[in-house]
Amino acid sequence: MSAEKYQDKIIQLLPTIAGEILTDFRWDLVSLFETFLQRENERGGFFSKRDSELIFDRHIIDCLLFVWYLKREGYVSRETKVADVGTGPGLPGFLFQCLQEPPQLTLIDSQRRKLSLLEGEYLANLSLYGEPKIHFLYARAEEVESTFDLVTLRAVIPYPYSAELCCRLTKTQGLLCPYLGQSSVAVDLEKEVLQNQGFVLKKEIAIEELSFLGKRHIKILQKNSKPKPGYPRPWKEIVKDTKG
Repeated sequence: MSAEKYQDKIIQLLPTIAGEILTDFRWDLVSLFETFLQRENERGGFFSKRDSELIFDRHIIDCLLFVWYLKREGYVSRETKVADVGTGPGLPGFLFQCLQEPPQLTLIDSQRRKLSLLEGEYLANLSLYGEPKIHFLYARAEEVESTFDLVTLRAVIPYPYSAELCCRLTKTQGLLCPYLGQSSVAVDLEKEVLQNQGFVLKKEIAIEELSFLGKRHIKILQKNSKPKPGYPRPWKEIVKDTKG
């Protein structure tokens, strides 16, 4: 399936950047992914019944812009080692594989219910995807021993505590890129949490094109040093602070 299936919709929703979006992705793979999400939605519990007919308009397009902005800013290339934490059925992480030049991708989720369905779909169509292969990892973020150039996550744990959760996953000089809605975190709290983990806020990208879905922005955090002694803390302590 070519870009023609999506062309009119992309032009309608994203008129100022439609040309670049249509060029930068493999739309045969986007179509395959959309079909998978629709087919397995009820079994996997991906989205509500109300959203079952709007998977592209409300979910894929949202995550597509996140991936595209990271690529446009020069943070993603064929050599980049990317990990998507709490990826569920592959959002936003699987859309990195749909780029014309995909990175080395690892999808991480501690629960098999959703991600295992995507792994089965991917393995069944492996010949379409080519290299590099995706690594599916069923583990909690704090248990993973590997480090990555770029770590992403969407709705796993509130920001800025997501920086503590993903601290060990992010290599020194690597980037952590949480995908967020409306920014409401206190500046002092953000600064304290980031400093404890060795992160600095390098950049913040507002995705104005998605205003029809609500506010969206990306934090670009760079890990410049090792965390302070005692950090990152155990998962239970982090969760306690998020509730506080």
